[in-house]
Amino acid sequence: MRRRLRDLDGRVLAGAIVVVFLAVLLSVRAATGTTPWAHVGVEPGDLSFADLRSVTSAWDCQHRGIQAFPSNPCDPFGRPANYPRLWTHLGVLGLGEGDTVPLGIAIAVVFLAAALTVTGRLALWEGAVYGLALIAPATMLGIERGNVDLLMFALVVLGLLLLRRSPWAGAAPIVLAGVLKLFPAFAAVVLVRLRRRWPAAIASLVVLAVYVVVTLNDIRTLRHVIPRVVVNSYGAGVIVEALRESDVSWVQSAAEVRYVRLGILALGALLALVLILVGRRGDGGGDARRLDAFWAGAGIYLGTYVFGNNFDYRLAFLLLCIPQLCAWASEGGSPVPWPGAALGTLLVTLWLSSAKPPLPFGLQSWYVKQGFPPEEALNWLLFAWLGAALACGLLFSLRRPANAA
Repeated sequence: MRRRLRDLDGRVLAGAIVVVFLAVLLSVRAATGTTPWAHVGVEPGDLSFADLRSVTSAWDCQHRGIQAFPSNPCDPFGRPANYPRLWTHLGVLGLGEGDTVPLGIAIAVVFLAAALTVTGRLALWEGAVYGLALIAPATMLGIERGNVDLLMFALVVLGLLLLRRSPWAGAAPIVLAGVLKLFPAFAAVVLVRLRRRWPAAIASLVVLAVYVVVTLNDIRTLRHVIPRVVVNSYGAGVIVEALRESDVSWVQSAAEVRYVRLGILALGALLALVLILVGRRGDGGGDARRLDAFWAGAGIYLGTYVFGNNFDYRLAFLLLCIPQLCAWASEGGSPVPWPGAALGTLLVTLWLSSAKPPLPFGLQSWYVKQGFPPEEALNWLLFAWLGAALACGLLFSLRRPANAA
């Protein structure tokens, strides 16, 4: 019996954790009429799959010949569109807000299937860690809101799986995700991991650069309409915004905000440099699938942290880093020190990154009163550690033979 348990793929355990978690939520919903999202650390929207309704309502506008970018008069909450204009044209598929619930369920299923596929075989303890990450508030926030970032996650995973066949085939879904939501373009850093992928990396960069130039006005518009908040968010801008809202005198003007933000990034870069100097040089080695996923997840996290405020459901891309972190923590070979601490920091961040975390011993009221969300300090540490790991890998890739696996 023990041998059978040892041979069991940890993904089965991770999937079982998710199934039991969701089954409990659905059972409570059936009994009470409401899903207890707030009791598991997720701030629920006023309507089911609230974020997805921003997209599906825009399709209703498109059917009626109404422009839904950047203003979306059909949105039930009166929100502006915060996604590229291309999304409004998908209304030609004939879908609308009435299809929100089945689409939201489909996105959740596709996301979870992709998350459990990309890891490859897991040990039981790795499956337990991964399952806890899958049901963390930051991950479940995306499922509750029906956010299309989860669909971008699936496209990035598809690209990672296709990379095993061809760099060109793997680059295509990643570039498509970058066109649809911009930020997944940071996953293209995985194309630099091996020199034989560099032609595909250059071509992807050219395609994305042309897209940015062509849609630059829309991108500038999105930058102005996307909300910048402290709650349910991460990024260098969140720290600055939290300090400003706390009436810290030296973070009030626009110039001061920029200087503090640059200072935060500079301190993170300095810590990353220290980690590089005391660590070993290389990408850490190991399973190619896990390394590819780590590079893609770390690339997206680092890029989004630097360039703005991001809602916490985007932390779901850190799931891609977990299998490799588990391997480094248990087997050694990490390019920078303390992979176990990085793994623990990542898990705690996923669980704390919520407006209403279920904290015991009176910590709940303490958390709510803080002008500075404590998990942002953890995000800063993750930024430094993942940056150091990726920098070591990039330096190593410059010296690696072109035909290396």
